[in-house]
Amino acid sequence: MIGWLVAGCGAQAADRPITASVVEAMSAPNDANFARAYAPRAFTFPQDHGAHPDYRTEWWYYTGNLTGDNGAPFGFQLTFFRSALTPDMPPRTSTLATNQVYMAHFALTDGARNAHASFDRYSRGAGELAGATGEPGYRVWLEDWAATEIEPGVYRLVASAPGEDGPVAIDLTLRETRPPVLHGEQGLHQKGPEAGNASYYYSLVGLETSGAVTYAGRTTPVTGRSWMDHEFGTSALTAGAVGWDWFSIQFDNGAILMVYEIRLADGGVNPQIKGMLIWPDGAQQIVSEDDFELTPTGTWTSTRTGITYPSRWELRFPDLEIDLTITPLVADQEMDVSFVYWEGAIDVTGVMRGEAVTGRGYVELTGYGEQSTQYQR
Repeated sequence: MIGWLVAGCGAQAADRPITASVVEAMSAPNDANFARAYAPRAFTFPQDHGAHPDYRTEWWYYTGNLTGDNGAPFGFQLTFFRSALTPDMPPRTSTLATNQVYMAHFALTDGARNAHASFDRYSRGAGELAGATGEPGYRVWLEDWAATEIEPGVYRLVASAPGEDGPVAIDLTLRETRPPVLHGEQGLHQKGPEAGNASYYYSLVGLETSGAVTYAGRTTPVTGRSWMDHEFGTSALTAGAVGWDWFSIQFDNGAILMVYEIRLADGGVNPQIKGMLIWPDGAQQIVSEDDFELTPTGTWTSTRTGITYPSRWELRFPDLEIDLTITPLVADQEMDVSFVYWEGAIDVTGVMRGEAVTGRGYVELTGYGEQSTQYQR
């Protein structure tokens, strides 16, 4: 997950215009009084799973690829975003007073039904309506959507919403199987050449997952693997950025890949961006734009917004002998929420160092069709 700003609070999504301009929000100027990420830091868990309110933005990002007991494939997304309105909290007597705003997105993809549903919520970070804690235990929540540590290294995710065809919900248990992955330089992830234009970014990968999902009112027991990103900082996209394409992949041979491109208006990409490859033996390797070739090979156009997104890709690392084909589980996984973007489950096939590989993961696409995508529900 690259990064977001919360644009508003209080109104329901159906009550306000919808826009795909995530990039415009991320390009906003920063207040110099917020904390910035200048150097690597020592992470302590579970404390650092909690909120870091001195930084302007923060997000907790869960995605997973699941299989039902009937063999049906599912994907889920549950994300929480925090945005600080001011660097410091002015003195207030009300328990509802806060300078922290929270937003959450929830989505479920049902591969057997070729269906996808998405939802969002906003709230203030006060009065127990929304928040994030790292001690005495980790929890991030917005009303009854929550990720909670129920024992060391084990988390319960719950979310539910009324879908068009019946309830949509997840109730999942995620168990750590691998140490945290620190992206960039020991968790310091540069977003541009400017000093402090960076975030602190780590992932929990290989999360063994079990529980149940509900789509159209029908509940299915599931198992699979999930991925958690946690990122916080005070940064903005550099000038000329128009969007990004982000990929997370968990391979059946134990390899892990996180890679993305920030696209520029001149047709190029931001060369500062670094991804992470973890080989099957656990060895970690930072990868850059010079290491891979990402080629879209198909498109899909939304009937809701008119936005056309890439919808199939070839991803090659020539020097590393990796050649992958990436296919969406469902073509329509557009997030029909306040910030319009495409976020969806993927299937991966290919070759890694001469061996056939398969995998599953998630892709996020932003900044497509922003000149003509503002619409009203």
